[in-house]
Amino acid sequence: MSDKTMKIILSVLTVILLALIAGLLLFKGTAKTNLNKVALRVGELRQYRSLNRADTNAAMEKAFSRVGYNVVTATEDNLYPTVAADAGVNVYVRGYNPFNQLNVNKNAVNVVYIRDFDSLYPEELNEFDGIATSSHDFYDYVMGAGYAAVYLPEFTDPTIFYATVRPELARDLLYVGDNDRHSVAVAAALEADLPVDIFGRFWAGNIDDKYFKGEYIHDNDLGAYFASAKINLVNVSAHESEIGIIPSRVYDIAASKGFMLAPYNKEIEAVFGDSIPMYKNADELKALYKKYINDPKAREEKVEKAYRIAAAEYNVDAFVQRLNGLVEFLINEKKL
Repeated sequence: MSDKTMKIILSVLTVILLALIAGLLLFKGTAKTNLNKVALRVGELRQYRSLNRADTNAAMEKAFSRVGYNVVTATEDNLYPTVAADAGVNVYVRGYNPFNQLNVNKNAVNVVYIRDFDSLYPEELNEFDGIATSSHDFYDYVMGAGYAAVYLPEFTDPTIFYATVRPELARDLLYVGDNDRHSVAVAAALEADLPVDIFGRFWAGNIDDKYFKGEYIHDNDLGAYFASAKINLVNVSAHESEIGIIPSRVYDIAASKGFMLAPYNKEIEAVFGDSIPMYKNADELKALYKKYINDPKAREEKVEKAYRIAAAEYNVDAFVQRLNGLVEFLINEKKL
């Protein structure tokens, strides 16, 4: 065989080999992902809910499984494990800070769940196919901007929070929450000189000792504390009130069958009606306290109403079903 013939044969084989490699790469890049597999990619798990409870993640896993998905969970320390590489559905749960890494699979559906746009980066938002948010105002914004979106309030779990009243936990006024941001509720209670018992971090040394009762209540006991208090104070920040976010603590107290008073919030009013009395200043809070503290029948009527709303409409299965509606829409849109 001549050198010329050998060179021709080698050239042809090289072309064929390169074509095979290109074909393999193309196949790898366009391979179908598993649309029955969902990857929950969770950033800042302890921050995205005000209760700081990791079991919210477990609740979502179980709810997605009940819908029919094979569920894999990845957290910020390893957001893209090999076991989740073929997930056809990726749900990114965003905390208050952006993900350390973001490498979305364009051959899958990618949805981000975020409370609001307070610390959102536009270039990050553009990486996702759909947006789920617990802020009505942010939902209106992203829909107006042309994104596929769903309004998705946070959820509670009545099976965790509903608890029997425990006499040893009885108190007139209870507040549970860390002093890591301004609390409208605590400020109003102190101004009104109400006998509030406060549990949470960072209060010790920053308020009168007579109000501070402890830093920590175990998750398993929260429902009993909420149910056993005559009145619970729930904090709603000015930012949450402004853009229509209902804090998860509201749903959890309702699921505990605890009676609560809250700073005025337009979304609480829209969802819970008059079952959660609200106030705009310390004087109004004091008046509500005096009205309900010695009227257990009035409290019970509102407790039952709030419980029915939270348990029926804001449980984890309702949350996942709403989110899955967006996912199914995007699967059709992307023709996966």
